Amino acid sequence: MVATEADTHSPPPALRGSEKRITDLMEAFQESYIRGVAAAAGCVIVGKPEIDEGIDVMLSHRADIHLKDKFAFLQIQMKATTEGLVEDGKFIRTQLRQDRYDLFRNDDPSIHRIVVVLHIPENQEDWLRVGDSALLLHHHAYWVSIEGKPASAAEKVTVKAPTDQLFDDLALCGIMARIGQGGAP
Repeated sequence: MVATEADTHSPPPALRGSEKRITDLMEAFQESYIRGVAAAAGCVIVGKPEIDEGIDVMLSHRADIHLKDKFAFLQIQMKATTEGLVEDGKFIRTQLRQDRYDLFRNDDPSIHRIVVVLHIPENQEDWLRVGDSALLLHHHAYWVSIEGKPASAAEKVTVKAPTDQLFDDLALCGIMARIGQGGAP
């Protein structure tokens, strides 16, 4: 079989819009990731504030074993980064504004909070793949609770999420079970 000119050329790259809004698109992608994890864990998104006060989304989880009202609640600050893992792959890091850091480090919150850091490919075309049997979102998200961490005077505070704390449906079920029993994430 002889290759034709059409066989030897790749299709043109997809025309992706809003290239100057990549940060907003990263946030939208991360929200989709969190929505998928929440649904798989049996959580409901009960709030996405219109005014940015540091809480990007609030989840509820209903289960008969929860001690108070059969509900557990969790507030999440979403962060996305294209930077690689650090410290031999043990952590992923992000930065929080000092006021947000203080909000999330509160050691006696009325509603527990975590930071979810999504490690996302630098190239938008690598964010997801659709196959015959799966929708693959790249790469992973990790979570960390910074409740009780020390104060910082820095304008931006570096927060590290351990890579052994993958943010998936099983992790979220465990977080909500602990909160529902009066514990911390």
